[in-house]
Amino acid sequence: MRIGASCLMVGLLAVVLAPRLNASANSFVLYFTHNLAATGTSPDTTEMEQALIDLLDSAQVSVDAAIYGFNRASIRDALLAAHQRGVAVRIVTDDEARYSSSTYVPYYAALAAAGISIVDDSRPGSLMHNKFFIIDGTVVWTGSANMTDGDFTLNHNNTAVFTSPALAGLYTTEFEQMFVDHRFSTAKLPQTIHTITDDGVQIELYFSPKNNAGDAMLEEVAAATDTIYFSIYFLTDDHLRDALIARAADGVVVRGVWDRLGASNAYSDDEALCQVGMPIKFENLPGLMHNKYMVIDPNGPDPRVITGSMNWSAAGDESNDENLLILHSAAEAQAYYQSFMEIYNALPAETSCNPDPGSEYWLYVPFVIR
Repeated sequence: MRIGASCLMVGLLAVVLAPRLNASANSFVLYFTHNLAATGTSPDTTEMEQALIDLLDSAQVSVDAAIYGFNRASIRDALLAAHQRGVAVRIVTDDEARYSSSTYVPYYAALAAAGISIVDDSRPGSLMHNKFFIIDGTVVWTGSANMTDGDFTLNHNNTAVFTSPALAGLYTTEFEQMFVDHRFSTAKLPQTIHTITDDGVQIELYFSPKNNAGDAMLEEVAAATDTIYFSIYFLTDDHLRDALIARAADGVVVRGVWDRLGASNAYSDDEALCQVGMPIKFENLPGLMHNKYMVIDPNGPDPRVITGSMNWSAAGDESNDENLLILHSAAEAQAYYQSFMEIYNALPAETSCNPDPGSEYWLYVPFVIR
């Protein structure tokens, strides 16, 4: 099925992409970095960053945080302030990030010096790679963004804020396996609940490496009927590669935006996708394409988004501590589709490994969703 007509209909709704989306009555807010014009990191507070600061400043009882990269002063200061006013702040992180990264060490040390409890994975060979916060057991902030200058102001990321006690409960169970039980990576116990419905939106949640996140992703790809758009840092999972190639062979339109550094990895699957004719663009921007999201059938009967902290690799699925969300929602799918197109259209044609059909598919004008 060709999508030119539907893209034109959607595109004519307005003329500028909003940085966030109120996806349902009071449950979700999505944030996207808009760093296409950035040439370096900046101390200026971004909307995504401010959303997290506001949540930390509003905490009354507890802040549980699973973080990896950490050198953003504003987040450090908000965590310290929460602790100082009596909020119970608990942190889990990766041992290498905490002790071996000269960039991150002072920020973790500042939290520890103030008396904030930090638990690291103490596991060589795998990463505690999550980026999520649980506020007062009710609100979840999660996505691809590390707590760093680069990820907020230079790299390309997406995050979501969910006001959902049910979802927060699932994240808390995962957090406490790490913080309380000191279970990380393959030592964790699998969660048995993966699907909730929040304000009419079906949400699937999978934690690596015990919940078969990669298999859940493959099922969604196999069920695609019309289009797949993805923005990714690392894609080295050959099963996912083969699934994307199979869908393209069946007539599903597949487009991608890939990080140039990630594509240079010896195990990257970009060459295989390019060889079958997929228009894949490789960013030529100062920052990283640090997203890990896929939008499936945004204009179809079951539009959905796959997002989270997990790169699409064996390590991401089988050894690292990660979270992966699947959102079954037309509103979220449209927001991610528009974010994808904003970046895709900004990259020149010469960044693609294959010619794009152009107006045959992309009769597009970006628009506001509120």
